[in-house]
Amino acid sequence: MSIDRAGAVWGARVRLGLLAGAFGIGLVLVYYLTVRTVPGRVFSDTSLRGALLTSSSLRGSVDAALNVVSVASLLGAMAVVAVIALLRLARLQGVAAIGILVGANGSTWLLKNVLLVRPDLGVDEIAPATLNSLPSGHTTAAFSAVAALIFVVPRQLRLVTATVGGGYAALTALATMSAGWHRAGDSIAAFLLVGLWTTLAAAAVVLAGVSADIPDPEPGSAAGAVLRWLGATAAGTFILGITLAGAVVAVEPVRESSVGSATAFAAGALLIAAAAAVALIGMLRALTVMDRAEAAAVTRG
Repeated sequence: MSIDRAGAVWGARVRLGLLAGAFGIGLVLVYYLTVRTVPGRVFSDTSLRGALLTSSSLRGSVDAALNVVSVASLLGAMAVVAVIALLRLARLQGVAAIGILVGANGSTWLLKNVLLVRPDLGVDEIAPATLNSLPSGHTTAAFSAVAALIFVVPRQLRLVTATVGGGYAALTALATMSAGWHRAGDSIAAFLLVGLWTTLAAAAVVLAGVSADIPDPEPGSAAGAVLRWLGATAAGTFILGITLAGAVVAVEPVRESSVGSATAFAAGALLIAAAAAVALIGMLRALTVMDRAEAAAVTRG
């Protein structure tokens, strides 16, 4: 390996390591705040009650969204990823993308059913107090399919694929809330977990020394502008969601009312949308680092 190649790989490794660390820390924080603290549990329960208030009017749409996500759909996503990778002669990227699907969904099952504990904090909740549901399996399945696709599609199609797919995954997350299956924190954790696996997959490709794409456009390009707009929108959405959530938790009479429940549901929806956007930005950044590491080595080598 040349010095330039080693330097490019080392720099990419550091950046991807930091990004993976950010996803991992975010996942731990979401679990702690939404499962291990009383305010987090109160907000989660109130937002879930608000979601159930809207479930009857949205039942058809909710069922349609949730029925799309299944083992068969995951196998279909794997087949699509494999075909795209083979057509583009990007076998390593295809293997890494399938690794995202298997790793994210497998670790979600392990975390939810074996590793993570939901203690009884004495909060009166609509769902069983000790039944852990974090991370959301449906959200993980939907978002990991999006991650796998953006890993193998041509660079020019990544942003469009990520935007459309991210919207679909966010709607799936909202559907799980409306159905009473999951709390907002469950889906937020799923987004972060998929982001972590995507970053690890990008790091694996960098270490293997193969990349099928050229560097992404510079920050001043249209794609860079879209990402900056998405980041600003995510920040505003997050601030609004946190503000509403804090207000609901702080004022008990409001929290106990139907208006408070609906407000909490809206706050949860805003936080879900913000988390999906942040995870997408991080995943696209990881793929940019992956592309540039190999392109720099090829140019200087």
